[in-house]
Amino acid sequence: MVIALDTPTDPANAVDATFATDNYQAGRLIGQWAKAKFDKDGKQAKIAMLDLNANQVSVDVQRDQGFLEGFGVDVKDKAKIGDEADPRIAGHDVTDGAEDGGRTAMENLLQKDPSINLVYTINEPAAAGAYQALKAAGKEKAVTIVSVDGGCPGVDNVKAGVIGATSMQFPLKMASLGIEAISKFAKDGTKPQATAGKDFVDTGVQLITDQPQSGVEAKDSAWGKENCWG
Repeated sequence: MVIALDTPTDPANAVDATFATDNYQAGRLIGQWAKAKFDKDGKQAKIAMLDLNANQVSVDVQRDQGFLEGFGVDVKDKAKIGDEADPRIAGHDVTDGAEDGGRTAMENLLQKDPSINLVYTINEPAAAGAYQALKAAGKEKAVTIVSVDGGCPGVDNVKAGVIGATSMQFPLKMASLGIEAISKFAKDGTKPQATAGKDFVDTGVQLITDQPQSGVEAKDSAWGKENCWG
C-alpha cells in the first residue's frame, strides 16, 4: 500500500490513499472572513495576491482560488491562477513561500498599486515578509493580511496583529492517520476510504483569528497556540 501525506497526487489514484488538507476550503475560509470584515467596515477591497511560484502547483492554485471565491470574486477557471477580471485585484506576484519572497512581492505590488488594503498570502512566512514591506512603507495598520498554515509562528503573528486570520491545517493528524492506516492494512488488508465527495481523506481545517466576523466560524489565537505545529 502506498500512502501520500499533505498534497494529493495527480492523478489521485497514483496512490492508495492521501491524507491532506482541503486547500480550496482553507482559502475559502480566509476569503469569507475577509469579505465579512470589509463588508462590516464598509470598505472596498484592493487585493494583492501573493502566491507560491509560476508553476501553478495544486496547493498554490487551490488556496488562491478558494480565497477569491470566498471573497466573492468570479475565478473563471478554478484550475488556473490569474485569469480573473475583477478590478478589485491589484495583481499577483510570487513568493516561493518564503519571508524574503513575501517582502519582495509585496514591494512590487505596492509600487504597482499603493492603494492595496487586503493581502492574500500562500503561507505564513510569506505573510511575515509582506508585513515587513508594509511596515517599511508605513501602511501596516491600513492593510489586512490573511494566510494559510497554522504553524506556531503564524499563530503568534495572528495574536500580534500581523495576520488578521489564517486557516490552520493539521499535519500531525495527517501523519498519525497515515500510520494508523498502515497498521490496519498490515493486520487485515483494509485500505482507508476517501472522504465523501473527495479523492483524499480530508484531515480538516480551522480558521484562526482574534477578530471574529459574523457568520464565519473561527477559533482564537489561544486555541490556535494549543493546536499549532512547527
